[in-house]
Amino acid sequence: MSNIAPPTKRMKTDSSSPSFSVAQKPSPSFVVHARNLSEYTTESDLRETLDRFGIIERIILMPRKRQALIQFEEITSSINLVNESARNPITIAGSTCFFNYSLNQKLVNKYETSENNGEEACQGIVLCYTVQNALYPITVDVINTISSAFGQIYRIVITKKNGVQALVEFASRDSAEKAKEELDNADIYSGCCTLKIDFSKINTLKVSRNDQDQWDYTRDFDSQKTPLLQTPKDNRSSYNSRQPNQSHAKSYQTNRSNGQGDRNGYQSAKKDNLPSLMNNSRHNSDNQLILMINNLCTSKFNCDRLFNLLCLYGNVERIKFLITKEGSAMAMMNASDSILNFLQYINNVYIFGRKIHIHVSNQNELKPAIKPGELPDGTPSYKDFSNCRNNRYSTNETASKNKPVAPANVLHWFNAPPGFTEQDVAQLFLNAGAKAPTKVKVFQKKSEKSTTGLAEWNNIADCTEALILTNHTDIDHPSSKYPYTFKLCYSATPILDSTNGNNQSYNNLNTSNNSD
Repeated sequence: MSNIAPPTKRMKTDSSSPSFSVAQKPSPSFVVHARNLSEYTTESDLRETLDRFGIIERIILMPRKRQALIQFEEITSSINLVNESARNPITIAGSTCFFNYSLNQKLVNKYETSENNGEEACQGIVLCYTVQNALYPITVDVINTISSAFGQIYRIVITKKNGVQALVEFASRDSAEKAKEELDNADIYSGCCTLKIDFSKINTLKVSRNDQDQWDYTRDFDSQKTPLLQTPKDNRSSYNSRQPNQSHAKSYQTNRSNGQGDRNGYQSAKKDNLPSLMNNSRHNSDNQLILMINNLCTSKFNCDRLFNLLCLYGNVERIKFLITKEGSAMAMMNASDSILNFLQYINNVYIFGRKIHIHVSNQNELKPAIKPGELPDGTPSYKDFSNCRNNRYSTNETASKNKPVAPANVLHWFNAPPGFTEQDVAQLFLNAGAKAPTKVKVFQKKSEKSTTGLAEWNNIADCTEALILTNHTDIDHPSSKYPYTFKLCYSATPILDSTNGNNQSYNNLNTSNNSD
């Protein structure tokens, strides 16, 4: 047996540990280290929660490590945050976070050089643009258009290894700082392609050629190239049949000399006036059909219930819950136009106590599951809805009757059996496991083929959960040999109290709610 002792373990430097040595505690700093963040925590979540402690100068997110560094303007703000979190745990985006002082007193940008370093004149300053929810193609022409308003650009390089990122080398530090300040958190296109910008550690970019993914505005590669052979007279299909985009090539040729791009679509230099940096023209995004939905409550959701919500904003082809990743599901839509509806209306909405997160998947197709798994309620983890008659955008006629509406606390219900009363509507929601509405109104219609009306709740969360649990419930009725499919959608019109209308309150029914 070897006499070599095993290496000692590093002490866990957690302030909650009784064995934590006071001498090992970091001294107070302007920078606070946050741990145990949710992987979906954004910079705005941190600012919204921590602004009460003082002015935040800078935030660096590390989503893979679920950590962040927050730099305050005053050190007293950092001290108050660390002391308060030790007494009362702070929850951000549904996760209890831990805070302690960072070993760094300040977050120093890596691009900063000494005043004695004379290399600044021949090198630019590089910014890293991370593009989130990239529904449309991101090219050097797009990046140049939104960036050239702040100063001369030397080079642009776009990478797609870890999502979509663009490295932009500005001619001066002032231009880079202004671009970061004004473009950070802005949307290139309305509702998508959100920019997250930080300074890069790279001093200068290396560009090997000028194309849609990289461009050097200080060099003319075309004039330096000499072809090895003359172009054949018989101009047949080339080995690579894909031709370059002529409109992009023309734009690059026009703007490459000085890095000053066309500012078409740029609205203003202020973030508040920057809902979209580019014109909202439709690009070729037909392959962007797959949604990834995270942080779902697995005990409440299944394929049918998720469809009940998604069908309000577009036709659903397939839904698949990921057995290996709890609370996550993928949905394949039949049209890319509906993707923006989901990002605009139901992303970051609280459902069953959780804030759901929606983004576009990198996959081009959601393949059918031959042997789907089983969800907690016993239903299969995969379902095909391509031929489902409850899709509401199958024809132009049905699409014109189903316009997307943001989540509200009022539902419009329709296609109920004739003679359906307010009491019947309230009981239907209770039977489905939802809370009963506080108000129900039945519309008086000339036709008695079906009944329609409104139902109202105290808040949007209860209303949304009622829609998910009750939408498309079949109701048997003696007037028809087929059941009526009870359908729901959001309504922007509240129920107004009226002595002439048929509306009643059902607050007392909520005591008998049997939600599982």
